[in-house]
Amino acid sequence: MESSLIKCLVLFGAVCGVYSFGSGAPIKACVNMMPVHPNVSPQTSTSPYTIAVSSTTYKPSQQITVTISGGGNHQGLLVQARKSSVATPIGTFSTPSAQTKTTQCTATGDSWTHSSNTNKTTSTVIWTAPSNDMGDITFKATVAQDYNTYWLNHQSQALTYMSGATSTQLGVGAVLAVVISAFYLL
Repeated sequence: MESSLIKCLVLFGAVCGVYSFGSGAPIKACVNMMPVHPNVSPQTSTSPYTIAVSSTTYKPSQQITVTISGGGNHQGLLVQARKSSVATPIGTFSTPSAQTKTTQCTATGDSWTHSSNTNKTTSTVIWTAPSNDMGDITFKATVAQDYNTYWLNHQSQALTYMSGATSTQLGVGAVLAVVISAFYLL
């Protein structure tokens, strides 16, 4: 009798382990970003969450802050940076906020997910751009409000590659030097 109870508990634990990913998205979700939640479909309404990025451009190895917020609490997430129409994540995530972690889909740290299914109002991470021009990049996300309610294929605004110096890259000292030089030319 006791061994039957133990076998039943082990089997129950194995089944729960297959379908419960409170500690992060499983590897099989990497390509289509679909949670493994049996008998649950993604929401068809507009996502109440936002993907905010600290820059609309990127340059080689630039660090950009990515934030998921809005819509009340969220319990789960899977976020990747991708070129349009390409399923392979690019760049590297680091320094995830509490109850989130970086994970590996094709390379170490190329994806960001939850480490706990507790409620989070805001989740933040640092993304480091690749060392070369990858064209336009968007952050693609699946955000789960709870086990039964999630939005799939939510995207940020596109980040464009920035080559060469622009006026927005000039610091205050450089602007002051230009103004002083122009004054002396008059």
